[in-house]
Amino acid sequence: MKHFITQGNITDALVEDNIKNNFPNGIDFCYTDPPWGNGNLKYWKTINKKMTSNDSSLISQDELEDKIVDLITANVNNYCFIVYGVREAESLMAKFKQKQNVTDIQYYEKTYANNQKNCIICVTLNKADLMDFSFLQNTKGLKSLSLICEMFKDKYKTVLELFVGIGYYLKVLDKHGFTVVGNELNASRLEKALSKVR
Repeated sequence: MKHFITQGNITDALVEDNIKNNFPNGIDFCYTDPPWGNGNLKYWKTINKKMTSNDSSLISQDELEDKIVDLITANVNNYCFIVYGVREAESLMAKFKQKQNVTDIQYYEKTYANNQKNCIICVTLNKADLMDFSFLQNTKGLKSLSLICEMFKDKYKTVLELFVGIGYYLKVLDKHGFTVVGNELNASRLEKALSKVR
């Protein structure tokens, strides 16, 4: 299956150009896990400087969230699911609430490694049907993505994944027959991701 994934800084024009050039009518839904919290953001900035020679130290969590929200609300037609930090969720949800084409936002806590808590933010966009996503409450690891894939596999075809990483989400999405559009900053991590779906 062909996927459309760029390598570079999420703030670069190439990311949105890739979306609009390949899917000018928009992408069906988004499922992504952006960097959150000081540790993740610091890692993201370090990799950005190493991979692109750009000093991203001036990019704040606030500015990164703005970019994420803008890319999603401008290019996703139906739903968005963002795995995020519990402490950071309020800020991100407030940014989505400011967008006119956001019709619903739901928040559910979930669990990742070592039983630590994170959350999933479920955003309904445009004229998509309002749905109850409470079945995602307390899901662990990739279970929430698998449930979404099962729900949408006969209805949707394209998924936006803005932070591909080493491809855990990509592998699940590919297995369920979705075309993934997205980006990864680190070239070596992207290569590992793509090796999972070859």
